[in-house]
Amino acid sequence: MAIGPEALRALLVAHVGPKAGALRLSPAPSERHEGREQRFMAQGADGSLDIHVYPSSEREVARREEAGLRLGGAVGLAPALVAAGAVGAEVERAAGLEPGAWVIIAQQPRGEPLGQRPLSDPEADGWLFLLLTLHHLRPEMTSQSSSMSADLSAWWARIQPGWEAGRAQYGAPPYAPLMRALGQLHAITQVRIETNRALWAEVTRRPCHGNPAPGRLVKEDTRLTLTKWSGFGLGDPAIEVARVAALAALAGELTRAQYAHFVAAYLDGMRDLRDATLEQRLRIFASVAPMGFTLTALAALAQPATPPAMRRSLIEQISRALAWSQESLGVEIDAPAALLAPLLG
Repeated sequence: MAIGPEALRALLVAHVGPKAGALRLSPAPSERHEGREQRFMAQGADGSLDIHVYPSSEREVARREEAGLRLGGAVGLAPALVAAGAVGAEVERAAGLEPGAWVIIAQQPRGEPLGQRPLSDPEADGWLFLLLTLHHLRPEMTSQSSSMSADLSAWWARIQPGWEAGRAQYGAPPYAPLMRALGQLHAITQVRIETNRALWAEVTRRPCHGNPAPGRLVKEDTRLTLTKWSGFGLGDPAIEVARVAALAALAGELTRAQYAHFVAAYLDGMRDLRDATLEQRLRIFASVAPMGFTLTALAALAQPATPPAMRRSLIEQISRALAWSQESLGVEIDAPAALLAPLLG
């Protein structure tokens, strides 16, 4: 059951103050919904608030977001946290929520959301600065664990259901060349992951956003802010950077030249932390990340509700991912355009 306007106003007044009751309320745009929480916006002359109401079953997600906003906001990386706490029995009853629901209220950053377009060099450098700042924060500044995979093996395990679903979905003869190529790449990826498993045995976990992709950046003048901190916690910064940089390159948000500069500058900026295997972990993850993207994207393409424009974009990105995988894994497969041709029909 959705929280009604009156209950939402009561919630705002209780957590923000009497003046918040006069703010204009609306549901958050649908593309911003990523979990089971209810999201709203409260707009006023002095700015807007993001309101996230988590059911009791999502309390761990709420804890991560609260911790991320609190720490990130304190150092200028995140929107300012306005309030966080229990929803309260009255609102829970009105909205049909189970006891233990939690609310997080933060300032909505002004400016232009990035992502879904090429980043300029200054924007890419600003993004890099945010990640370097975040990853230099002391591990003891948070006790949360990030929602990111703890290591390469755990990440690969999360990909496998999509792979199995894809094998079932694309079993028809026209897809046979694609599935043979994917089988080769999958086997080599598996070997690379097993061979390098020990690199993650004693990694120093550092504060990580969880998914600091360009689509989670908001730009106001020259200042960038990271939003959507529900994956925040201690994690491996090499996985965080390798993943988002590779995906940004596949999406066309970074050029290959920008990608190479981004990774090199990040590694240079992290040298003072003396993480002996950081570069090796980052480059290994970057070599297999396109294969993970390919399997996930193919599973998305199998959904009949995928809009045509998104379908075309995914196929273009899969083509780039296959070329990247072929190069980084050292295996020859047929031309990606020929392999993916049956998906265009």
